[in-house]
Amino acid sequence: MFNKKKKNTHRQLKDEYDAILLRQVNEARVNYQQAQESEVALIDSRVNGHLIQAQTAMEKAKFSYLYNEARRRKTVAKNPLLFHQPQD
Repeated sequence: MFNKKKKNTHRQLKDEYDAILLRQVNEARVNYQQAQESEVALIDSRVNGHLIQAQTAMEKAKFSYLYNEARRRKTVAKNPLLFHQPQD
């Protein structure tokens, strides 16, 4: 009787933070894809290649961490982002 409200609050908080986590996973995935594309585009330029590779590796690490955290929490996206949507 007294614990019912507590469980609902816990579920609401979990749903809220899962939504935030999924948004961060999608943002990290888009950033990682952009970093990969820019790395490929800048391979032949005179820009320091190690810097670009380091930035791509950092974006990959962020995405991997967030993705693994979402899997650990068994979070499921209701409307998954399947491709990169152009921003207006």
